[in-house]
Amino acid sequence: MWKKGLLVFIVSVVVLFLGYTFLGEKKSNQPLKVYVIFQEDEGRILLETFKKKTDQPYEIIRMSSGEASYHLLTLGKTGIDVVLGGPADLHEQLKNKSKSLRYSSSAVSSIPSKYKDSDGYWTGMYMGALSIGVNQTVWQQDPLLASLPLPQRYEDLLQPELKGKIEIPDPETSGTGYTLLASLAQQRGEDQAISLMQALKKQSASTTFAGITSAQRLAEGEVATVVSFLGDQLRFKNSGYNISSFIPPQAGWEIGAVSILKGGNNTKAAKQLVDFMLSKEVQTDYMNTAFSFPVAPDIPVNLLLSPVKLENLLATYRFDLAAQHREQLLRQWRAALGIGEAL
Repeated sequence: MWKKGLLVFIVSVVVLFLGYTFLGEKKSNQPLKVYVIFQEDEGRILLETFKKKTDQPYEIIRMSSGEASYHLLTLGKTGIDVVLGGPADLHEQLKNKSKSLRYSSSAVSSIPSKYKDSDGYWTGMYMGALSIGVNQTVWQQDPLLASLPLPQRYEDLLQPELKGKIEIPDPETSGTGYTLLASLAQQRGEDQAISLMQALKKQSASTTFAGITSAQRLAEGEVATVVSFLGDQLRFKNSGYNISSFIPPQAGWEIGAVSILKGGNNTKAAKQLVDFMLSKEVQTDYMNTAFSFPVAPDIPVNLLLSPVKLENLLATYRFDLAAQHREQLLRQWRAALGIGEAL
């Protein structure tokens, strides 16, 4: 009888141990650490939805593309699991420096090859175009601008009447700014690109840290016109601001991507987040929140984007070249401004 009791006791202990182990793995409190390169409020909404579906805690760190590049490429182990958003050239840098992990989500097959890394290190989530944004109210109330045609080419921003009334993002800190510089370099050559960027900077009231800041200052009427991503401008237009947008001929564009980092502490949850972000439901919701173009062919474009002709963009723009030439282009940019090497 005592042997039977002992056997029952041993079995109970084993079951309890296995149950504890299983639940411990399933209910891990290890937070998923995510660098979010797009707007923080959008990132929090997405990660809160992910948490509700998976019971996965998270930490969100909002960074510009330039900040993320510095932290991830020049510092040691960061403990970050996922880079969410930001132009594909940032994710190409991470791949080239062996900072990211290869992962092919089950949703990747529906995304065209031009919107994802052929080796599986990053996958596009959305697509955005550079645009000249104009605050119509500011423009019409300025006696020097009211009679001028609205700017539709980068060169139109160099008119003397616009001195101190435009703004561009800094290519060193902003993915938007670097996309502008890199796309001009690929279209016109590096010398002409640097020359135009320098002229735009001289015209600018300031160069902003991030592209969304330029769009925000435009909406608030602090400047008359900016260069930023179209989605950021439409975000404020949709909120009632009197903003018009014009995509310049052969404009640069971005693929906002997601990649998983080496050295993170929660790779399993990172893969789950990638699957979540690439699902049709999340993709559709995000397109209508961020006013970006979908990368999956079966997702309808937001009505505010329907007039945009994507064939007018720089079709030959290459993210791998933008990544490879980043340090060289930024050195030329700093030299043209006479500010030396960045810290």
